[in-house]
Amino acid sequence: MRIMLVNWARVWDGAGVGGGVNGYAQALALELVDLGHEVHWVSSGMMYADDKGLHVRRHPDWLGVRAYEIVNSPVLAPSIVQFKDPTSETRAPALEDLFGQILDWIRPEVVHFHNIEGLSAGCVGTAARHPCRPAVLFSLHNYHTICPQVYLLQGHRHPCHDARGGVACKTCIPSPDPIATRSERAAEWAAAPKHAPTIKAVGAELTTLLKPGVPAPPMPGTEIRTLDDVAAEMRAADPDNRGRTARILAERAPARTAGAPLPILNEATRDPSLDTPSNEYGVRRRAMVEALNECDRVLAVSEFVRRKFESMGVEGTRLVTQHIGTTLNRIVSRRSNLAFVPPPHDPARPRPIRMTFMGVNHWYKGLPFFLETLDTLEPEVLGMFHLSIFAQGADQTEWMVRRLEPRLAGVRMHGGYDQADIPWILGGQDIGLVPSVWWDNAPQTVFEFFACGVPVLASNVGGIPDFVRHGENGMLFRANDRDDLAACLKRLAAEPGMLNALRRGVRPPKDIAEHARELLGVYAECRHARAGSAKGPVLRPQPPSVSSGDPR
Repeated sequence: MRIMLVNWARVWDGAGVGGGVNGYAQALALELVDLGHEVHWVSSGMMYADDKGLHVRRHPDWLGVRAYEIVNSPVLAPSIVQFKDPTSETRAPALEDLFGQILDWIRPEVVHFHNIEGLSAGCVGTAARHPCRPAVLFSLHNYHTICPQVYLLQGHRHPCHDARGGVACKTCIPSPDPIATRSERAAEWAAAPKHAPTIKAVGAELTTLLKPGVPAPPMPGTEIRTLDDVAAEMRAADPDNRGRTARILAERAPARTAGAPLPILNEATRDPSLDTPSNEYGVRRRAMVEALNECDRVLAVSEFVRRKFESMGVEGTRLVTQHIGTTLNRIVSRRSNLAFVPPPHDPARPRPIRMTFMGVNHWYKGLPFFLETLDTLEPEVLGMFHLSIFAQGADQTEWMVRRLEPRLAGVRMHGGYDQADIPWILGGQDIGLVPSVWWDNAPQTVFEFFACGVPVLASNVGGIPDFVRHGENGMLFRANDRDDLAACLKRLAAEPGMLNALRRGVRPPKDIAEHARELLGVYAECRHARAGSAKGPVLRPQPPSVSSGDPR
């Protein structure tokens, strides 16, 4: 099957640029290649050069994936740098014409959008109406299509129930000027040294580290304008050092021997202003919903996401809950000695409860909320816990941890990490922490904890309850409710033996191979329906199983 995957980041960067969604999409691309399919990856919105117009470049193939990049897109990625210009995300005729040309060249049987940052809503329609009649799918990994800053949190702090037709969006968050950002990126490339630029995160924006005054290297890849250009073989340099290639090759090699904030309810309510847009942000939201309704399938990564998007106008017959998979099971199986089981909790020989927070220290991921809750606990309770934090940006809340440190049984603090590091991070740990204070779509940290056999203490919000079942493989508390979280922590401190039972309830998450095979089945159904050879069954979402324990 010829499959075209669409995402704003380049395939070789994976989670190193943009986080877990890009890491998942990269893993899916590699798995589809391993299963014998022809995979094309199209990225957009990151490369700009003043001396070139809007065009496509073909990069050397990456581990079997055929890679293309749209240069000088009128829509920038990631979304934070495009926020002030929602109109371009609605319609961009030149970009949509070029996207149609890419479809002419590749003639995919399936087009699977994983993100539309760097593209416009019109690109989805271009794919849906293209003469080659590909099956068109869109995975809802985040809320970008209905929220230009991705998180459905007003000011990145409060759940957004009413955008007031887009009026609330206009002043929601501070963001860069997209025109200035485009010019800066072009100038940076023109001044780049003759080696590959490196990327770093500055706040929510990605910035290229470049030295001014040095002649620029040639742009990566080869400009393509004809079908012959697309068909030409593109060999990568040996060794291929792009993005996270070395890490992935190593992983794929054979193994060697205070005040109370308001709780966040998990209610998928319709925005009352959806049908009455007041400005360009409201128009953008409506256009994105219409684009999703042109897809053959819209894949929600959790039940909450499915319900939320249906409430926002995406047709229920197109929506299906499709839980994603992970490659971490494979990494753990190769290094099972690292993800070792901690000693059982024995009342006669008590020991500290080892708990770990992993990921990125964004406010909405809940680490500050969790630390504030710890600060409310009595010293004798707090002294029962050893806290580990492995998170990019952990230094932002280090002062809070240091004030807790004398009362805790111990502290480990580290910055960013790679997926291959997770087994040794979680070896001997009792419980993982996912204290999200937003409608977290389907946090991959839950899968990572489960892959290492670690139960989870988490907010009962977003997609988390699809996976964490209270009293079976973890504990759930009301999101953003310090009292409820504190009650869970006190119970753990009083009954640490329950962790032994919770660990026994943990099962490995879905492997990426199983997930890829599921997707291939969905692709085939959509293709048959498109071709008219079969009606194509409407996939009805399956509700998550309900724990027999605490119903929250």
